[in-house]
Amino acid sequence: MDYNWLGDCEKFHRRDVLKVGVLSLMGLTLSKYYALADATAKANGMAQTSGTADSVVLVWLAGGPSHLDTFDPKPDAPLEIRGNFKAINTSASGIQISEHMPRLADQMDKITLVRSITSPTAAHEIGTHYMLTGFMPLPGFAVPSYGSVASHLLGPRSALPPYISIQQPGSEMGPGFLGASLGPFCPGGDPANPNFKVRDLDAPSYMTPEKEQRRKELRDVVDEAFKQHEKGSDQAKAIDTFYNRAYTLLSSTEAREAFDLKKETNELKDAYGRNNFGQSLLLSRRLVEAGVRFSTVTLGGWDNHTDIFNALGRNHLPMFDQAMATFLSDLAQRGLLNRTLVVVMGEFGRTPIVNRGAGRDHYSRVFSMMLAGGGVKGGNVVGASDSKGMEPAADLVRPEDIAATIYHCLGIDYTQSIASPEGIRITLARGGTHIHKAMA
Repeated sequence: MDYNWLGDCEKFHRRDVLKVGVLSLMGLTLSKYYALADATAKANGMAQTSGTADSVVLVWLAGGPSHLDTFDPKPDAPLEIRGNFKAINTSASGIQISEHMPRLADQMDKITLVRSITSPTAAHEIGTHYMLTGFMPLPGFAVPSYGSVASHLLGPRSALPPYISIQQPGSEMGPGFLGASLGPFCPGGDPANPNFKVRDLDAPSYMTPEKEQRRKELRDVVDEAFKQHEKGSDQAKAIDTFYNRAYTLLSSTEAREAFDLKKETNELKDAYGRNNFGQSLLLSRRLVEAGVRFSTVTLGGWDNHTDIFNALGRNHLPMFDQAMATFLSDLAQRGLLNRTLVVVMGEFGRTPIVNRGAGRDHYSRVFSMMLAGGGVKGGNVVGASDSKGMEPAADLVRPEDIAATIYHCLGIDYTQSIASPEGIRITLARGGTHIHKAMA
């Protein structure tokens, strides 16, 4: 156990004592304490943002999906470029996608495809950081991800944490210099497991209602004794707010039920797909309903240097197609899609020319992404790659523009700057402009 937090005895107040007991009571970790405290302090109480979206669901396709085999097929290119997959028409006139995404083809009236993204890096870690923050990595300086910035500037919309990563997030999805308090909450476990249960939302087995009440009463006594001593302390107020909000989280039926996939019908679970990705998207829909500001779902396995057509055609694309199409349809039927921005992307694309191992290698000169909902135009394509999928041919889009688009839809001024604890300021989307042609 780490006792370093006990070091500053002169600044050790009654709330420092109580938070330890409270955290044990609630099953929350110390990092979760800071997350709730800081996020609560920044809450603005608004049910909606001033933008076109209240929530964002970011679907991260880790490994770099091939643009030619998904959203930007080249049916007229030579075989070594177009690959084994055919292009199919969609519900949007003139737009074709891979034959292995027929359900998404039917949902294209809700979707904008961006086919002209470019990045200078085809390395996984750097590309991931760039796409998830809008910044190339800066040595010794951790830039916050979109979800952390949204939590910082907009705060929570409900008793739930404002930023949730359904899979264990990488550092690129983290809070950077904003501090651990604004990192994503991860529920843990596999949503496809019939016994899926969120950690940290249940009191320890030894904690009876009577013990809980005694701890509350003890806190009230100590509060009164220290009230004058800490009068006006911002830190004390923040911890008070945390305490109240944490109990709200634990006692809120709506917050707890947001994670309860048993509330969903077997038919809908089947429609999403009984796998981690499908059930994670179903869970993210429940989180949107419950007021979560920003959530992420990760599907890895797109780094197909060999045997790409078998890997995608038999496994990844059918699973992705089923879950994503159901997700968009489900959001729309519930009236949630108009105020929920859905972002689907990876760190780069893959080489237009198929390699000797029947795969495609890393390629960042041009690749694609998908947007839907939250003010995005449906049945739409922004930009284009050339006839062989090798270079941007129109309306070039950079990661900075993607950052600007996410912030714009959330009603955040992406030209503003935020400061690190050392006073270093960064502009949210430095040099970027939101993708105007994607907006409805």
